[in-house]
Amino acid sequence: MDDKNLSNAVSDDTDNDAAVLSAGAEENLRENEPDEADTVDEEDYSDEDLLAERERIQEERRRKKRRKKGHGRFIFALILVTVIVSAAILLAAMILSSAKEILGLGRSDVELSVEVEENSSTEDIATLLEDEGVIGNATMFRIISKLQDADGTYMAGSHKLIPSMTYSEIIETLQEQPIDDREFVNVTFQEGITLIEAAEKLEEAGVCSADDFITTFNSSSFGFDFEKEVTVTKYKFYKMEGYCFPDTYTFYLDEDPQNVVKKIYRNFEYKFTPDYRQRMEDLDMTLEEVIILASMVQAEASYSTDMKLVASVFLNRLNNPEEYPLLQSDPTTNYVEDVIKPNIVIASEEMYIAYDTYQGAGLPPGAICNPGTDAIEAVLYPRETNYYYFCSNLETGEMFYAETLEEHEANLVEAGLTS
Repeated sequence: MDDKNLSNAVSDDTDNDAAVLSAGAEENLRENEPDEADTVDEEDYSDEDLLAERERIQEERRRKKRRKKGHGRFIFALILVTVIVSAAILLAAMILSSAKEILGLGRSDVELSVEVEENSSTEDIATLLEDEGVIGNATMFRIISKLQDADGTYMAGSHKLIPSMTYSEIIETLQEQPIDDREFVNVTFQEGITLIEAAEKLEEAGVCSADDFITTFNSSSFGFDFEKEVTVTKYKFYKMEGYCFPDTYTFYLDEDPQNVVKKIYRNFEYKFTPDYRQRMEDLDMTLEEVIILASMVQAEASYSTDMKLVASVFLNRLNNPEEYPLLQSDPTTNYVEDVIKPNIVIASEEMYIAYDTYQGAGLPPGAICNPGTDAIEAVLYPRETNYYYFCSNLETGEMFYAETLEEHEANLVEAGLTS
């Protein structure tokens, strides 16, 4: 039977089905590359066979779709299982690591002496234990301390601890009486104190010798972040002048100078807050510049309001060096005469000039005292003024400010400094 006879024998409805069948069969053969036995030859089919073949092809397509859908589900399930297994492995590793830390597994058996300061919080103690190498995770210790309701039960003093101890054993040891009941003393460093004066206070209180303190304070390093920002220059006298933060400290009698210095360093690191650092960066100032300028402000003014105005005078001059190259601060001259000259090993005229702001331009190479919070904030948040001069009445402490030299000279008369 040829194509023409087949066309005459089939109804109009069958014509459409045959066309679909032929196209479908052709597409099926092209996409799926069937064997020769599956090839459709219309000459060998009756009407019923053609309809049956069409249904067979459609069913084959449905089976392929189901296989593809099943394959997609398999891939998704495989990815999901992989994610779940990976998360489980990571969680297991974290749990194992935390368990090892809490149980002290794999840690040193070397006994360490730890000094817990008076009024230390759990956070302070956890940080101390981590810094001293007793534990490896201060946050984890704080959690365990909280869970064991141990906060506020720790005893100040010296405790012998071993890193391989469990957290519970460390907590119990810290709750016991300290092994060293040495006497302690409170020492207050007021705002504007110099390192020489601080050293003398410590020696008078029986904490440590003045010379040992000065040497340790200026030559030791304890890994605090701020230490990296402190510079050593040719004409700088005491490297760490300015970083003995004014405060009341509790020290043991006959204390190791390193413990004394570490306590003071830690306090400076804590008191110079992240907000101060952000403001310092906004002003494009270094830590050294802030502390040096704050030391001058501290030495010049007694009240926070005046400190902000004095800071504005110095900053205005620093920002206009061609017209005002010298800061002309009397305390810098006094520092040369009272601190540097009596304590320097080899006289240095260049150092004297660098520190004396009536002779050396710009900031001195180092701080001239140890400023407190008010002086530091005055430098970071000064008043905006057009002042370039100030003076004070030495008897009353009243401050006078001026924009011009003529105004300043009049203020000197009013302050009783000239006639």
